[in-house]
Amino acid sequence: MAKVYTGRDGRLLIDGVEQIKVTNWSMTGNLEMLETTSLGESQRTYAPGVQEFNGSATLLYYNDVAERNDAATALKKVLKVSGVSETDTVDMRLRLVEGNANHDVRLTAYITSVSFGASVGEVSSAQISFQGTGALTEVTI
Repeated sequence: MAKVYTGRDGRLLIDGVEQIKVTNWSMTGNLEMLETTSLGESQRTYAPGVQEFNGSATLLYYNDVAERNDAATALKKVLKVSGVSETDTVDMRLRLVEGNANHDVRLTAYITSVSFGASVGEVSSAQISFQGTGALTEVTI
């Protein structure tokens, strides 16, 4: 019988640490197409160009210093007084779990934006966006 994945099967790992309060994640892969049509041709032709990966996630905001699996740790990758450098990439794993099997998309990424706040009657959450750099590290979906 076919497996239908739901949000219960999803996991997000940043630098190898599972973020335990994630409400959603998504990733988009794009392949830029380069037009190779020559003058005088009547049909357009294309060749593959540059590939990119980016995405976002929503984490419930809380601070668990002992565990390092909280939204605060992810936010600190971007919210730095000294600015972000090339060494501030994260190892991002978007995971679907099926029993003991993990189906991962893994990439090196920069966390490019964060948004968080508080509202009366709601759990505080943090939205992060990320931009992959380089090729995917692993794909086991």
